[in-house]
Amino acid sequence: MRARNLAILWAFLLLAGGAPAAEYNPRMHKEEWRYVDAEDEARAAKLLKKLLLRYKGERGAEKLVRRLRKGRPYMSGLPRHRTEKWKCADGITREFTYYLPARYSPRKPTGVLVFLHGAVRQPPPGGGAHEARELGRAVDDLRLIKIGPSTFGGHEWGETAVRELVHHALEYVKQRFNVDENRVYLAGDSDGGRGTYALAETEATFYAAAVPVIGAPGGVTRFVNLRQIPWFAINGEKDSIFKLEHVRPLVEAMKGMEFDLAWKLVPGAPHDPFLFVKMKDEVCDFLRKHPRDPLPKAVDWQFDPAKKGYEAGYPANTFRWIRIDEAGETESKGGFDDFGGYVRRSLPRIRAAKGKGNRVEVDTWRVRRFTILVSDEMFDLDQEIEVLVNGKPAFKGRVASDTRVVLEEMRHTNDRRLVFNNRITLEVK
Repeated sequence: MRARNLAILWAFLLLAGGAPAAEYNPRMHKEEWRYVDAEDEARAAKLLKKLLLRYKGERGAEKLVRRLRKGRPYMSGLPRHRTEKWKCADGITREFTYYLPARYSPRKPTGVLVFLHGAVRQPPPGGGAHEARELGRAVDDLRLIKIGPSTFGGHEWGETAVRELVHHALEYVKQRFNVDENRVYLAGDSDGGRGTYALAETEATFYAAAVPVIGAPGGVTRFVNLRQIPWFAINGEKDSIFKLEHVRPLVEAMKGMEFDLAWKLVPGAPHDPFLFVKMKDEVCDFLRKHPRDPLPKAVDWQFDPAKKGYEAGYPANTFRWIRIDEAGETESKGGFDDFGGYVRRSLPRIRAAKGKGNRVEVDTWRVRRFTILVSDEMFDLDQEIEVLVNGKPAFKGRVASDTRVVLEEMRHTNDRRLVFNNRITLEVK
């Protein structure tokens, strides 16, 4: 009788518009991915021990690299949109909402738009769900998954705990849906436009391009980091909040720092969040033209060692394949431009360029130790890698794939396009 009643209920639900949405089950994943996703460090350590035995030696590590690049299995039937709560590091519980595009398929990698709402001084829960749905209509033609995190009570997107919320929301979606990691974009309006600049200070590794609307990069302290991704900034000529006389000098400074920046000043436009929708054709065209290069040949990054918590390590200390491990004064230093004072010389900075063959040239400023993350998609691992630091030879040798490193770095990135075979860590004298 019970089985018959369940069958009747199932048939009713199908007639009413579909079966109930499935619930995400992390146990569907193999141990490799359960290690990557494990929130408990003790659990992660147990899984790591088993995986080290399974993928022994260089060949085992190379096999693991191939498997991780294929990605995890993805469920069908998950909710098409959902709001989740998450307790942030500052003790405040905040929300984020995702929306799947029409005809999403777990068999096809799908891009993502992370949209940061304006009016951060509104009461809880904040405007993430509403603005990701309404302003996110601008990218409907691109069929992106939309993520709308929320903040409130005057807590800005540049705050450490709020940055971590955005990172967590993207991780949540990447675990459940087949995300194209090279088409993850960042945008926001007003306070969220300012937040778009702020978030890129620490999160540029994961984003292909950014579209700040009616905002400005006020409060950014690591302008070098913003140079690592392309920008399409939109401002209104008659904006009464982010006024033109304040925005224009910052835009000109960014252009002077050789940003990949397109600036659209809309004549007569007020402080209008819907400029993102009104200019949807230009927005979509910009995003289409700017997929992420996960392993760019040249990188330039700053890290703030005074930061605490989430910003004290990864991802704030890393851009794609270079990482600042320890800050401090050294005798050896590279030459760097501060672009008229916009780049803080008090912060450690690293610049690296991949040359011909397996040669890497690195310049450092106030960096005592750094790491080069090594991928066989960037280097020939059958040959020696040569590293010069501040013009002097610092390393030369063959770097073999290592299972522990592959797993540890994948636990950092959760990114199929950033699977690293090994790493080279060097001291700066």
